[in-house]
Amino acid sequence: MNYISNDLNMVKALDPDRHALALKMEAFLSKGGTIEVIGICRSLFSPIPFNSEVFSGSPNVAQPKRDLSAKIKKSAKGEAEEAAIAEKLKAYHDKGVVAAAKDLHISTRRANHIAAQYGIKFACRVSLAARQEDLALVPQIRALIIEGLTQDQMCARLHIGRTTLKRVAGQNGLKFRSQADHSKDLVLVERIKAIRDIGCTRAACARQLDINPKVLLRLIAEHEIDFPVRTPGVA
Repeated sequence: MNYISNDLNMVKALDPDRHALALKMEAFLSKGGTIEVIGICRSLFSPIPFNSEVFSGSPNVAQPKRDLSAKIKKSAKGEAEEAAIAEKLKAYHDKGVVAAAKDLHISTRRANHIAAQYGIKFACRVSLAARQEDLALVPQIRALIIEGLTQDQMCARLHIGRTTLKRVAGQNGLKFRSQADHSKDLVLVERIKAIRDIGCTRAACARQLDINPKVLLRLIAEHEIDFPVRTPGVA
């Protein structure tokens, strides 16, 4: 086996052999011979020469380009599995890729990849069916916010993902509150009812509780407090 040595004495000892080889190459080329330069590549998928080196003979040889056409073929089992998933994805045309990925226990990236392979297109979330589905969630999410559930608990109760929960809430003006804020709201609700019962107006109630009138209106609406608007001067 030939190898490259770092020993200077050994390198010098090979000088006669290198000289003889150079003479043979010169004689070969003078007779019309050609020398093919082959790049030293890592693999089929990454044909980049080690240290940008090639076999000696032509220092200006262009570097080989990466072969992007080489692909790993799926196994028969893998193809059958994707075909089965593709059949199931067809039923989610109106529901969308997020719902499909959740129900089939796969990532949305894989669901989109398989759908593209089999020509399956999902309906946009602005479609009528998708919008109606979202609107049906609005009162349920609002009720759970008032109940004081966390986002994870809401998702478990409604059987939806957090992405869907945040999207529907954001599009319909619903705001999530922490457990601490929810507890404060419950205390305010009880005080609002007590102040209402002694005959105070809404404006007086907001002043007495030192809260913004908009906060008072929100609590009245969310907790369905019977606090009628009183007209000044009317008994």
